[in-house]
Amino acid sequence: MRTEIELNNGWRFAKIYDLGISENDAVTPEFDDCSWEKICLPHTFNATDSVTSSYYKGLTCYRRDLELSTKYKGKALYIEFGGANTTAKVFVNGFFAGKHDGGYSAFRINITNYVHYDRKNQIAVLVDNSPTNYIAPITEQGDFTKMGGLYREVKLIAAEPVHIALEDSGSCGVYITPHNITSDSADIDVLIKLDSANSIEAKAVIFAPDGKPVAEMCGHTESDRLTLSKKISAPQLWDGVNSPCLYRAEVTLFYGDKATDMVSENFGIRTYHINPEDGFFLNGKSYPLHGVNYHQDSFESGWAMTNIQRERDYGIIRDMGCNAVRMAHYQHCSQEYSLCDDFGICVWTEIGIINKMSPDESERHILADGFTENAKQQLIELIRQNYNHPSIILWGISNELHQMSDEIFALYQELYELACKEDNTRLKTYADNQFYGRFLQLPTDVVGYNRYFGWYEKKIQDIKPWVENLEKEYPHQKLMLTEYGADANLNHQTEYLGDALNWTKEFYPETFQTKTHEYQWAAITKHPYIIASYVWNMFDFACPMWERGGVPARNMKGLVTFDRKTLKDSYFWYKANWSKNPVLYLTQRRNNQRETRTTSVTVYSNLGTPKVFLNGKALDNIRKGYTEVHYIIDNVTLANGENKLQAVITDRDGKEYADEIIWHYQGEQRRSTDNRENRNEHSGF
Repeated sequence: MRTEIELNNGWRFAKIYDLGISENDAVTPEFDDCSWEKICLPHTFNATDSVTSSYYKGLTCYRRDLELSTKYKGKALYIEFGGANTTAKVFVNGFFAGKHDGGYSAFRINITNYVHYDRKNQIAVLVDNSPTNYIAPITEQGDFTKMGGLYREVKLIAAEPVHIALEDSGSCGVYITPHNITSDSADIDVLIKLDSANSIEAKAVIFAPDGKPVAEMCGHTESDRLTLSKKISAPQLWDGVNSPCLYRAEVTLFYGDKATDMVSENFGIRTYHINPEDGFFLNGKSYPLHGVNYHQDSFESGWAMTNIQRERDYGIIRDMGCNAVRMAHYQHCSQEYSLCDDFGICVWTEIGIINKMSPDESERHILADGFTENAKQQLIELIRQNYNHPSIILWGISNELHQMSDEIFALYQELYELACKEDNTRLKTYADNQFYGRFLQLPTDVVGYNRYFGWYEKKIQDIKPWVENLEKEYPHQKLMLTEYGADANLNHQTEYLGDALNWTKEFYPETFQTKTHEYQWAAITKHPYIIASYVWNMFDFACPMWERGGVPARNMKGLVTFDRKTLKDSYFWYKANWSKNPVLYLTQRRNNQRETRTTSVTVYSNLGTPKVFLNGKALDNIRKGYTEVHYIIDNVTLANGENKLQAVITDRDGKEYADEIIWHYQGEQRRSTDNRENRNEHSGF
């Protein structure tokens, strides 16, 4: 049977050109690396400089020793890398064992023919995150740090010569497809792949969510694959956040009389479909998708995130009431998909084609050698490695493509057909911000639009006529709003808000972000034509090419700060609208140096109408805002000095909830007209 051993400790690391050594020196077993940095995986060499505009892009080397006893003789030996950005070349005892181009998927290198037993083996991995013309995202495309390194976990797999496929694009080699799903039964197909044709027996046991076996199936093959099928009764459905039930398939391989390999995979049983008129349906029931975008970017360790950090982030996402996430803009690690399975979060996941396919700036947009093959490889790896996750509903092909040519259109068609061939059970999609010509003709099941009304274009309120026009012009289109929002620097606060903001200026007030989300979510929820919406972004993230809003190398459109310490007002807006957990929240607690004596007070409450007090006195004339959780009191007069605002409400069970903030008013302190224009010349400030 197979054995798996973690290889995360005992590595040494260096930026080899900084040391003045060659690639050949770096991978030679006899080379003395004792002066190199000692590190553990996962590791990125951009953990600290990722938030600068000059983060390191170049060649590096990772080395470690690996001792193998003679018990591993006769085994098939693989090193599995969870991810290495962007290119990786693997050497064993100085011999080149294999390479991988692409920074976001898992891959395995067969090292069987390069190792020694009962003595040390030297593993060296050259990792380079320099931009390329042929690996998407090409050149410098995408406004996020492409962090280099072995930034996910690494392990050794020792398998019997006859084993479930380990050379199937990094997949587990087992593909589970539920179909003919009703409340009474479901058919379960289990495809098992082998790395070579063999005469084998296979058995698959299906375990219900409670851990009890509910089905067993067996079969024999002389080829390199086998499909087993069985009907199970009264299936428990994976029903999103309501009930994310997971089954488990345990697949065992037999060669002769001996069990030679076993793989265990979780899966879910569910159906879904989309109607342009009334949205997304999960298991035959309406299930509106409330989503966010998420980058694999932790403030503590960059892309070298720990499982604990991922669990924290998805806990924050789920606590806000999200039931959908778009994993931007590349394949994420396997644990994220498993977390979404467990939480019941529906997933849009995509490959790394961003903005451009071609480095050619002419109108011809000729693709670089190797780009087509690598794009196909990324798509195959994405689908095969994540096929069994019930949370995934959409395979994405690109984000915000800005180029079009016959060659690009033909490749798009090819990628769409490839995705359909690899998985005909899920929808295929792309996100667009080019709304004309052949961009509207690209093959897709669902289209995502990225629109930033009030921020990069037009006014906040223009989202409403935009969607109404689409409903009229394209009534049968299956459309999602894949990005919308505005930046917010929490050190920037003001009461003077217009309907648009000039993002080229340095003033990014949180209050404008809040206003954007209040209005635009209210418009979205009134138009089921928008099948799903995804806020950009859940967390602020590293953005090396930006010098905006007073914080270098940072995109601040997150609902939560980069350090995860502060939940912005917009976070509570969505939590009040989406979550079933009680929310009572007074906004503008950081906008506490008030500029006007007469102002308004806003409360988010999903518990009903709150009572609001200013300095102990009840405020009257509370009114509903954009949604049922939005409460506003106009014409509130502040006292000089400190002002205490309190919101109080008692729920049906008699439990009292309260929130309190302090505002200060020191007399009119309006900014000069010139100052306001400097901050935001088109905003109406």
